[in-house]
Amino acid sequence: MSAAGRRGVTRGYVVALIAATCIVAVALLVPSWGAIALATGTEPVMTDSVSPSAGPLTVVVALALLAASLWRQAITLLRGQRSPAWGQIIIAAVGGYLVWCLGGMLAGMDLRATWLSPYAVALGVSWALATLAFWAVLARRVYTDRPPPRWPWERAEESDGS
Repeated sequence: MSAAGRRGVTRGYVVALIAATCIVAVALLVPSWGAIALATGTEPVMTDSVSPSAGPLTVVVALALLAASLWRQAITLLRGQRSPAWGQIIIAAVGGYLVWCLGGMLAGMDLRATWLSPYAVALGVSWALATLAFWAVLARRVYTDRPPPRWPWERAEESDGS
């Protein structure tokens, strides 16, 4: 990262990056849950008396909290902290885990489907990885003078036109 100044980013850029990061978080969560389901022969919501919509609703609440955490991380980064906000990354991961566990308990899931569930751990890990990727992209945009990445065919057009 350059020692010189920072590049400005708009609020819209940060909001779009948060939305993209939430999509990445779900994109990490779905295959990890699929792998867990294949390996264990279970489902995220294993309690018969619980509505099947309890799982997706809990994930949506966890996503909303992830988005709020990403916004706080963006503010921290834009105020000058160049290193990852490890506390906020851990809070996002543990927060995702807690939302799944507490939301599951409120929905009526048993202990095995909440606190002891590998699905809850996978949710926390997915949130942590997505949060770290968010920091890396935003830090690159703000604190480096490197241009945005280009696809190979975009680079070929630039070299032909010069």
